[in-house]
Amino acid sequence: MDSVCGNCSYDNPLGAKFCMSCGQQLLTGGSLRDTQSNEPTADSPALPDESADGPQGMFVVRKGQKRGSRIALDLDRVTIGRHPESDIFLDDITVSRRHAEIHRTATGFEVSDAGSLNGTYINRKLVEKASLADGDELQVGKFKLVYVALGDDE
Repeated sequence: MDSVCGNCSYDNPLGAKFCMSCGQQLLTGGSLRDTQSNEPTADSPALPDESADGPQGMFVVRKGQKRGSRIALDLDRVTIGRHPESDIFLDDITVSRRHAEIHRTATGFEVSDAGSLNGTYINRKLVEKASLADGDELQVGKFKLVYVALGDDE
């Protein structure tokens, strides 16, 4: 399958899941998760599937090679790591292959370290397991992701 990014036209290596230039998820067959590098507007609604059950949220990459991209938390369990099959693939040696997991709970999301070598941090504090609050900064290796809780405005 073609490895050219549909968002910025960058020619990525074969097998890449995300564009190395803008962070957009590449079309590789199978189910796709939305990752966008632009800010939401009235024409581009929030990333998670709003018909999904339970709390909604997303990460905005603040630091790292996908800076500015948005990553939907649209599964009950989201894996983070350097392994190519991770839901959130962070390609850097500072990230363990299976670094951390995000779990949807009845009231929000919870992050847990998956035995990583460099640790998982919330707001610069090393954690084994912690609940995420709107605006929390998750650090995985050299990547910093800001959690955004999406609530019902109705």
